[in-house]
Amino acid sequence: MSVHPLVVAVLVRSMEPGRFGTVATAWFARQVEQRDDFKLDLIDLALTEPESLSTRIDAADAVVIVCPEYNHSYPGELKIAIDSVRRPWYAKPVAFIVYGGRSGGLRAAEQLRLVFAELHAVPIRETLSFHQVPTCFTPEGEPVEPGTTQAATTLLNHLAWWSRALRDARTTTPYPA
Repeated sequence: MSVHPLVVAVLVRSMEPGRFGTVATAWFARQVEQRDDFKLDLIDLALTEPESLSTRIDAADAVVIVCPEYNHSYPGELKIAIDSVRRPWYAKPVAFIVYGGRSGGLRAAEQLRLVFAELHAVPIRETLSFHQVPTCFTPEGEPVEPGTTQAATTLLNHLAWWSRALRDARTTTPYPA
């Protein structure tokens, strides 16, 4: 374990068994836990009060949002949760794991990028996108598409870089918001 591991909060709408978001989140959590540079904080919005969410986002060095695409965007309860936090988002790197039909949730990710830019967060370029839910994962909870694990590694490598850079910057100079 690193001396100062980066805390990555993985925010999911619900970890209810049988939901695709639960499968994708559990798989990604395993990817995070295999690394020694991250400490995982899994946040289930269905079980987390707004005050606790704000505290946990504030303590995180980075955030990964797991969400479906609904009506070319993302779920309303996710927007409410994001807006309830405000200042802890400032100068935080944010990555996205999205899913849906043909678009694979990419329209949700694009909408979220706009929201997080407005909140002074730093959306990173790398995104994991899962198409044709739920057949894109095996019954054992592993992605079907080759290269998905490597894509997660790339996302985490970039997230680690931004996390360190922004954590150091926040430590030495308060964010001017």
